[in-house]
Amino acid sequence: MQASIQNMRNDTMTKNNASFIAFCGTRGIPANYGGFETAVDEISRRFAEKGYQCQVFCRLSSGYKPSEDKYGRKLVYIKGSRRRKFDTFVSSIQTGWYIWKHRHDYRFIFWFNNANFPGIIMTWLAALPMAVNTDGLEWRRKKWAWPFKLYYLVSSFIICRLCSRLISDSLAIQDFYLDKLFKNTSYIPYGYPEPAPTETDHQAAILKKYGLQRGKYYLQITRFEPDNLPLEIARYYIRSFLNRRGYKLVIVGYKEPTPYALKLRAMNGQNDITILDAIYDAEELAVLRSNCFCYIHGNSVGGTNPALLEAMAFCPRVMAIDSEFSHEVLGDSGFYFKIDEMISAFQQSLLLFDRSEEMKVRLNEFYLWDKVAESYINLSEKKPADYNVKHPSNPEEEQTFEEAYY
Repeated sequence: MQASIQNMRNDTMTKNNASFIAFCGTRGIPANYGGFETAVDEISRRFAEKGYQCQVFCRLSSGYKPSEDKYGRKLVYIKGSRRRKFDTFVSSIQTGWYIWKHRHDYRFIFWFNNANFPGIIMTWLAALPMAVNTDGLEWRRKKWAWPFKLYYLVSSFIICRLCSRLISDSLAIQDFYLDKLFKNTSYIPYGYPEPAPTETDHQAAILKKYGLQRGKYYLQITRFEPDNLPLEIARYYIRSFLNRRGYKLVIVGYKEPTPYALKLRAMNGQNDITILDAIYDAEELAVLRSNCFCYIHGNSVGGTNPALLEAMAFCPRVMAIDSEFSHEVLGDSGFYFKIDEMISAFQQSLLLFDRSEEMKVRLNEFYLWDKVAESYINLSEKKPADYNVKHPSNPEEEQTFEEAYY
């Protein structure tokens, strides 16, 4: 059996006059779901602009409909699974099978998320050069039962042993893989979106649409999952009585009627809380961010979170969950909270002054899509990623709340 597999791999390596670079393991583009989709959109677009032939795999199960891409990328649609918990697993098998059948067409494969283990293994068996973006520490997420947590942890360990090129999107994730899984990974974070100007009248119209006033609401844009803390944030907002001071809380991201999401949605209209469906209009999101008083980042598990980078690009203030990932990205330009001290954090946040300039300086120093894409291109050319940005991530060098804001 082993000899047969090795012969197939050797045959692929001999015949492979590949042309396509594939981006696999996400829901697809346009980026209507989360950070991975945004990353694939931004990175693959830059590949295409530099003349690379790209394929991006999209899931019909996530609501994508076949369409043409204006940047020249080829969109490959797979069926996926209607059962949400099995969608990634099933989609990875379908993607892996497609790649296996067309293995002579590929020069490099990028996989995103270790949960796509079956497809990653099929790509390895096909002897195709690849790199895997490991994602965060999924086994720490509250939403997953222990069987999935074990699957993800075991998958991550095996991938570390089989794949020579792994990507960590944060220094903390990179350290974890080196210390716990004994694997060197390439550090490549994500970039931030360049703010586009919006006419004042149009901004006013968007704010009116959602019943909001500039500088009088707190904002969170996230998937409605326990690890992102939107329900807890809403509950502590109520207990902090900020609505009595004229502030609203707006949480954007309702998409699927999970028990957790339904609890949050039931709070819509109570105590000046507004719960909105997921919004994919870039201009509306930019207006909501830039006009809020403060953005709340509750993502407690993961690495460099694109939603946090977007908040830093648009929002005047950011208060983030006190975690190593938040500190790495925000440094001393943000205000940190512990969930059991959220009432005090909400009340103290009223004293925060505008930190937008400091956040934009940090973004321009460490989180640029052009440099991110350049590092992915290096990997596809079988070179070191060489993300040549030195990142000061020592929390001891950051300012305290009193030093930064009083």
